[in-house]
Order: sequence, then structure tokens, then C-alpha cells
Amino acid sequence: MELKNKVVLITGSSRGIGKEAVKEFTKQGSKIIITYNTNKKDAEKTLQECAKITECMLVKLNVADSSSVSKAVEKIIDKFGSIDVLINNAGIVVIKNLVEQTEKEIEDQINVNLKGLINMTKNILLQMEKQKEGVIINIASVYGKVGEDEVAPYCATKFGVRGFTKAMAKEYCNNKIRFYNVNPSLTATPMTGFQGIPPKKVAEVIVNAAKESLGKDSGGDIDVDDYI
Repeated sequence: MELKNKVVLITGSSRGIGKEAVKEFTKQGSKIIITYNTNKKDAEKTLQECAKITECMLVKLNVADSSSVSKAVEKIIDKFGSIDVLINNAGIVVIKNLVEQTEKEIEDQINVNLKGLINMTKNILLQMEKQKEGVIINIASVYGKVGEDEVAPYCATKFGVRGFTKAMAKEYCNNKIRFYNVNPSLTATPMTGFQGIPPKKVAEVIVNAAKESLGKDSGGDIDVDDYI
């Protein structure tokens, strides 16, 4: 997909991988929707940087709340008329042994990482079906392939994301709506205490996935470590 003038919606784009993805899509000449739930200050900074180069929009969005999602999508369509690329990036992790995690901590990870991603996909698909094309990129994780100690609920959500992506690719196998998993390893973001690979590298892979230039079939896994 040629990304110039395409409308790109990135969840969780106030910092980390999402913020770097905004920068990389801006370089492509895309129109960007920047979203946040609680971190408005950083989101506004990202918007200011983006607006110097391309057309941008800032939207408050709680991916786990279906009403919030539907209202946000309506605002975006009213402004841009389409959504060509969805980057399901919003996510949280709690780093503790399972027995130490509270019920709320477990529920929050499931609600944001998996339910929220499904909410976003469902609402955006209604628009992409009208357009008869689109790309949806789900940010999963290598921990959604192998598992890891102290992050069991997080791993469970990311295994779920990967399965969801593959299922959606089968549902839409006869049209031009495409689905991909991007699987970063540990990435240097506030969520991980800035340990791991630079988020810019992940964002570059996301852009190439959106361009569909990596030779992957819809539903495929794109492991970031293979491209850096």
C-alpha cells in the first residue's frame, strides 16, 4: 500500500512505540490520528510535532470501552472520510508473578491488550468494508509465541492477539483487507523501564508492514528481531 495521504490510526500513540510510529508514518506523508486515554500532555506534544509536517488529529480514546471507540471512530470519519490503516498498539504489562497480581491488574491487561484490540478492529472493519480495502496491524509480542515468567497474563493476551489476527485473516481472505502481527521483543519504552531495542526500530517495521513490503501473507507474524 502506498502510504502518502492515507489515514492512519495509531492507538496508544502518546509515547513509546506508538509515538515513534507517528513519526515514521509522518515521513510517509500519511494523515495521522494520535490517540490517548490518560496521557494527554505527551499526546499533545506528539501532535505538535506531527502537525509541523502533515495533517494530524488528536482523539481521546479508551480502547476497552466500546462506546468510547465507536464515538472516536465517528469523529475520525467525519474529519477524514476514511481509515486506511489501523495500528492496534495500546497495551499494558504488569511484571509480577501471577499469584502476586491483583484481579484488577489481570483484568486491565486483558481489557486493554485483547478486548480493546478486538473493539478497535470491529469498529474499524465496518468502515474498511465500505472502502473495500485496508490494513490492520496488531502489535503482539515475542512473548505471545514463547511465554515468559512474571508476565503470564500479558503473555496470554498476546497469544490471544496472534490467534485473533490469524482468524480475522481467514474471515477476510477474499478481499483487500489485510491483517498482520508485529512481534517486538523487549522494547525500550516507559512500560519496560527503557530496556530493550529502540522503539524507532519497531516503528520502522510497522511502516513496512503497512506498505505490505515484507512478503508476508495476511495473518502472518512479523518478528521485529528479523529486520534489525
